[in-house]
Formats: sequence, structure tokens, C-alpha cells
Amino acid sequence: MTYSCDEKLIILPEKVKISADFVSFATPSGSHYSGGTASHTIQIKNTGNARWKFWIGCSVRDKSGAWYDIPVDTVTLNPLETSKQIGMSWIVPSDKIIVSGSYLSRAAIWISDPSQPGAVQLSMEEISEAFEAFNFIDDFNNLDNTRWVVSHKLSPGFGRFNRANVFVEAGVLNIKFPKLTKDGGEIKTVAPAKYKYGSYRASVKTPMQLPGTYTTIFLYESANLDEIDIEIWNDGSGKVDFNTWVKGVQKFSSQVVLPFNPGEQFHEYRIDYYPDEVSFWVDNVKLKSTVDISQIPTTITNIYLSGWWPKWMTGEAASTDNFALYEWVKY
Repeated sequence: MTYSCDEKLIILPEKVKISADFVSFATPSGSHYSGGTASHTIQIKNTGNARWKFWIGCSVRDKSGAWYDIPVDTVTLNPLETSKQIGMSWIVPSDKIIVSGSYLSRAAIWISDPSQPGAVQLSMEEISEAFEAFNFIDDFNNLDNTRWVVSHKLSPGFGRFNRANVFVEAGVLNIKFPKLTKDGGEIKTVAPAKYKYGSYRASVKTPMQLPGTYTTIFLYESANLDEIDIEIWNDGSGKVDFNTWVKGVQKFSSQVVLPFNPGEQFHEYRIDYYPDEVSFWVDNVKLKSTVDISQIPTTITNIYLSGWWPKWMTGEAASTDNFALYEWVKY
């Protein structure tokens, strides 16, 4: 403190003010896969009146509510100084299965180390659905026998699932409906079941006109009889059925009619399976969903892709071969 010689008054120093705000918070965009890097950039400004060392935190959250913290960083700034861009990256785990789909990103500025008791947060920003993260994408350059097993058995409808009807050609998984038969084909992820919450997506093209058959992507585990289905009608009508089953009992069922023939070109079909909602999407448009907890399975599952002849549908065996085609699948 200082004294005025004339007035003998005590003049106190300016009160220290510690504050900071975000100048920018940029999150990653697009899709990121196991082992990949989801990079954030942060810029802050010291809005206080003292030189200070600030702590910067960044975390991401999946849609089941699990958080992943990125190691904190620090920056020391003079009053009213703006920082350089600070990079903070999340490595998508490769040592475990994550909940796939969209992720929230959150950044915070702290007055001290946030890992210590009593740390004060100065500012926070959050962006929902900032980016997407997945465990894998299989683009079917081959049929990966570490991921898939081909079924060879009686189907639940007419005919058989014959392994000879399943093959990869030119980067596309083919499931053949052979002429003059009611056989089809199926692949599923290898046992034991290990998938649960997340976003399951596939690029699919059905037969143009094969009444009495389905092309499917679904989640199922025979031990618990929980199931979530997308079943596309192969009759050119555009009908698609969405279902959930819990312990072998159908809990949710809905049908929509798509504004196109699913056999004309590839379209993306998607199941988002989370603790509080199951939703069904086509070409990134949510068509149906349920938030009724009693209609939502809670157990681990396998991924199935199939083409088959249900007994509750009518149709005759074709005079030519037909194919259900899958460009890729990801979870």
C-alpha cells in the first residue's frame, strides 16, 4: 500500500480478480474409430486483472452416460491476454468395446488443478452430438472370420440358411436367395456375445422384387431371447418392420413404408440402442422409437445380417437368383 503525502490517506491496491472465458471451443466432426484420435481445440482469454495459471479440462460422454476425461492442460496468461489454440485429443479406446454413436464434448476452465479438492471452475462449454465414435467398420473387403460366422442350419421360416449362399464379391457382402428354392443366408458375430449399447448401422440393398422374403439387420442373443430388429420387405413395397423383444416377448412393433424401393440402391439402416431409448433410422432420419423401459432389452447381444423366407409371408420361389447386398456395417 502507499500513502498520499498531502492528505495522509491510505490507497489500497486494486482487488485481484481471477476470471477467464472461452474464445473458442472446436470439437471433432465426423466418425472416429477404435484407436483413432478425436481432436478438440480450445482458446481462452484471461478476463481478470492478474497474471494467472489456468487449468483446462476436456471430457467426452457417450449416450449411456459414461465419461472419458482427456488429460488436463495449463496455460499462464497476463490480464486480458488470449491464449494460443490449445489442442486436446481423445484416443478412441482400442482395449475395450465402447458405446458407439454420438458423443458430447465438454470443456472447462479451472482456477487450480481440478483433480484436487476445492478447485473452482470459472467457465464451462458443452456441445451435444459433437462427433461420432465406433468400435469398427467392416467394409467387406473379405469375410472376416474373427468377427463373423456363417450360419448353416434350418431357418426360422421356410428353407435353410446355407453357407454357400453367403460370399463377398467386389467389396460387398452377398446373401443369395437361390432360384427355385426358399433358402437364404445369414451371418452373425462370433460368440460369445459382447455388444450392447450403441449405434448399429449398415448400408443395404435388397432384392428388387422377391415377395415373401426379408432382408434384415438385427440384434439377438439366444440365451436371453432379447432382440431388436430391422426387417425390410423385399417385395418392392418399401415396407420395413421395427421390433423389440424382451425375454422372448415382443414389446414394440411398428411398420413404416419408405418412399422408395429398397432394391434400387443402397440405403443406410440404423438401430440406436441405449438404456433410455431404442430408435430406428433410415438414411439418417429417425422414423420410430420407444422410450418405454419395459420395451428395451438390457443384455449383451450379437449382430445378425440375413435374408430369409418367413412363414407368415406369402411368395413363390423365384426363377432367377436374387441377392441381399451389404456394403458395410459398423458399430
